[in-house]
Amino acid sequence: MDHQLSFFLAIIAAYGTACFIWLGIYKLNPVWWPMEVIEKPVTRYKDLWIAVGACIAIMAIGQLYTAGLLIPDGNNRYWSALVWGLNNLLIFSPIFITLYFRKQSLNTVFISTRKMGLKLGFGSLVSLAGLLVFYLLQGGKGGLSDVFQQMFLLDNLKNFPAVFLEGVAIAFLFVRLSWSLGKKWAIAIPALLFALAHLPRSLADGTALPEILMYSLVTASVTVLVLHTCHKSRDIIWLGVIHYMMDIAIGAFQ
Repeated sequence: MDHQLSFFLAIIAAYGTACFIWLGIYKLNPVWWPMEVIEKPVTRYKDLWIAVGACIAIMAIGQLYTAGLLIPDGNNRYWSALVWGLNNLLIFSPIFITLYFRKQSLNTVFISTRKMGLKLGFGSLVSLAGLLVFYLLQGGKGGLSDVFQQMFLLDNLKNFPAVFLEGVAIAFLFVRLSWSLGKKWAIAIPALLFALAHLPRSLADGTALPEILMYSLVTASVTVLVLHTCHKSRDIIWLGVIHYMMDIAIGAFQ
């Protein structure tokens, strides 16, 4: 349990480091970040129900993928990587279909190409800081050099679209919850859902209850922290870099 506790706390500390760096700089100098103006629609409750329907469609398409009914895989590793990326686009396509028909901008899912270099560069730097904190607290296999070597390997890089699109889906639902119910509920509801999402698998694997509760608490805490920062920065690109590199560090792709 001690090892598990240190692992969970290291994850919170790593994401917390990245988020607090952004929040600290923003408090000192709010104009340094390219801030997006997101228009709030009059029919905000309608958009919430449409968003819920889109999320259900995403899960349904995901089940089609699980059943092998999307683009078939192949033996070539490059083709497999391409197919995995295309299948992820199909799985998350209800989001972009919704944006198209609702005539809503990509900034309503916290995506903007303004100052892309700043976002990618900042994301990389705070990822380095977060990883340093993670390895100082938890250790684990490899280290910073290992993460930097692995981040450009095809077996890991092919997972970046999935990681990024997960962030898009969270931002998609978060913004529409904010329109309808306000920021506090928009943070609380996803945090609770993420905390509960791992329960069935953990129970099926026979995981001890204290460990399940700790993992749920960590998941909820990270979700609250990231969503709060995401709401402030109105961007998921830099956070996508952190998410990807942290997934490599914790071995999520193995």
